[in-house]
Amino acid sequence: MADQQGHPQRGRMYTLDELNDLAEEGDPWAMGKVDEWEQHFANEYLGNMKDRCPDEDCDQFGEPVTICYGEDGQILDIDHGGWGHGPARDKAAAESERRAS
Repeated sequence: MADQQGHPQRGRMYTLDELNDLAEEGDPWAMGKVDEWEQHFANEYLGNMKDRCPDEDCDQFGEPVTICYGEDGQILDIDHGGWGHGPARDKAAAESERRAS
């Protein structure tokens, strides 16, 4: 539980996802940390929106996105700005999974 300063667990490092979860639950300490991150660090993670969504199954196929690539060059995430999704699945693999189920 929270200590006197409102920190849920003193000395523990929280991931941004954990802070977001705590903030959504109404934790004021986490809300402050999320705001601090957004004010100071979010600009480093802004996408350039210069790519186009390659996922033909996406409602916004072909729209401007920022694509995040892994070290091996594989698509990790497709950021539509405000929301995103993982890479497009191989249609042949998706079809064979559908038939197998």
